[in-house]
Amino acid sequence: MEIVTGVHQLRIPFPEGVARFTNAYVIEGNRGNILIDCGWDSSEAIWAFREELRIQRLSFDDIRWIVITHVHPDHFGMAAKLRELCGAKIVMHQADAELVSSRYGDYRELAEQTEALLVSHGVPREEAAEMRDASAWGAQYVTVAEPDETVGEGDVVSNGTFQLEVMHTPGHTPGHICLYDSRKRRLFTGDMVLFDAIPHVGIDPQSGEDPAGDYIASLEAMSGRNVSFVFPGHGPVFNSLGIRSEEILRLLDARQRQILSVLDDGMKDAYQVTRELPWKMDGAEVGYDDLEARERRAGVCAMVAWLRRLVRNGEVAALEQHGRTVYLAK
Repeated sequence: MEIVTGVHQLRIPFPEGVARFTNAYVIEGNRGNILIDCGWDSSEAIWAFREELRIQRLSFDDIRWIVITHVHPDHFGMAAKLRELCGAKIVMHQADAELVSSRYGDYRELAEQTEALLVSHGVPREEAAEMRDASAWGAQYVTVAEPDETVGEGDVVSNGTFQLEVMHTPGHTPGHICLYDSRKRRLFTGDMVLFDAIPHVGIDPQSGEDPAGDYIASLEAMSGRNVSFVFPGHGPVFNSLGIRSEEILRLLDARQRQILSVLDDGMKDAYQVTRELPWKMDGAEVGYDDLEARERRAGVCAMVAWLRRLVRNGEVAALEQHGRTVYLAK
């Protein structure tokens, strides 16, 4: 649907019956259209993309740029196919462009590094092996493609009508970007800010040392922008960037307080802390054992990220003990 003049939202389904959608956006301009994100490379996603274009009287041929907010498969997977269909250029941040091959080409080394990371933070080896393979299915829905152009902070992607300033917002991924048109006060946030969810931020072999700190800094830097409409990668469009940003920061602070409370009982590794905390699944609070392997892995990786943030803030100490990292509340 056309949300505001010149900005069309396309809802692209996840594969394998997963009841979720990626929001892609076609932005019309007098020098061609810009596509922001695209969804998985699956038959149902490609067909949905084509049907959404037809319903909104848009054309593959008018898309000149495919701007990817980040490298995750639900935002990047179909980019190569669409480049063939549209003759467009793929544009993304250099930091995420460098991850494409190792994530979606030969990803065996990345999988082994992930398993070792999980074991070093207390995950039993059998469970770590299960977690390692939990997301392997996603690679089949990504066609490996190098970008035609890379962008960084302050660069502009323009189609004549819209002038989209690139904001480098690491945290969810190292090269995550948002796109901001200051004249029209439009902000495209990818997974940086969502209306009804907090994006995953976790440690992995490609995340950098402090993704939680990166995310908080990105959120604080972005929240001061003058914005009329926020166009997220999932969920509804909204217009209260400052309020939503403050709410996310409060929730993240509350989570850190929960972690400190668990550590009051004694030294624990990230796996032990993860098991003791409540988690949300489809809006309901559940225990760790109720989560699927992919979600358990995400939980442990998120816990490592927030524990590292607490270490950097001086509230927790990290100690090496028999090949694993344990944490002590100061």
